[in-house]
Amino acid sequence: MSRILIFAGTTEGRLLAERMDALEEDALVSVATEYGEEILPDFAFVRVRRGRLDQREMLSLIREEGILAVIDATHPYASEVTRQIRGACHEAGIPVIRCLRNQGLKQGSLFNGSNVRRFPNLKAGISWLEEQKGNILAVTGSKELEEYAALSQFQERVFARVLPTAQAVETCRGLGLSGKHIIAVQGPFSVKLNQAMIEEYGCRFLVTKDGGPEGGMSEKLEAAARAGITTVVIDRPFSESGLTVDEVMDWYGRQMWKQTGEEKEGLSDWNRNGSQGSAYPPR
Repeated sequence: MSRILIFAGTTEGRLLAERMDALEEDALVSVATEYGEEILPDFAFVRVRRGRLDQREMLSLIREEGILAVIDATHPYASEVTRQIRGACHEAGIPVIRCLRNQGLKQGSLFNGSNVRRFPNLKAGISWLEEQKGNILAVTGSKELEEYAALSQFQERVFARVLPTAQAVETCRGLGLSGKHIIAVQGPFSVKLNQAMIEEYGCRFLVTKDGGPEGGMSEKLEAAARAGITTVVIDRPFSESGLTVDEVMDWYGRQMWKQTGEEKEGLSDWNRNGSQGSAYPPR
């Protein structure tokens, strides 16, 4: 039994799990893939479960575990998962908070320069790329790679940077990519490494999601600018608000006090010293 459930899948999810474990909190972390489980450290108090869940299965897990509050720390582009998490929590009558990383395109001239093209979704970006000439370094992930197959000369133009998992590589091969067109490697990537990849494969375009600072957005943009190529940025699927890791921990401390009347030793001190007085969403 656990009283807090964290849907992870990002750097923020890992950080939240580490802080819960440090506070000896009874928390359960849900990750979708084997890779998501592998990148988590060994915990003393926090439990980890693996496997994708739909809304019905999320609700069952919440009820079986006696969950009192949920933290949604899934990827900013996982809009369907976020929708299902909210639906399950609504049905269960428990609070849910979104832990969301900052966007990268609000910072500095690099993010809004003439060499940056923004599109509302990947399909629109690929339609524009169809009218252009030149190789493409695609760093949007293996799950979206199938959409690139609509491009003329897809197998020659696209170089896919994906996670080093068997599933990701198999997805690439299933679409006809082979050899040097599959770059299976784990980040983070420096500006120099991003630039080296761009230049090694003779790419004129870098296609990326706006992963914010944690997703290496500034390093990608700077590398593309140095290499003199165009960055194609796929905007987030919808606009949403969320709290930082520090603010989520503060929110969690308040929720636990309301739910149980219990003030966890160490948590109140951490909250007073660790957050910056953000607003707290209603239940």
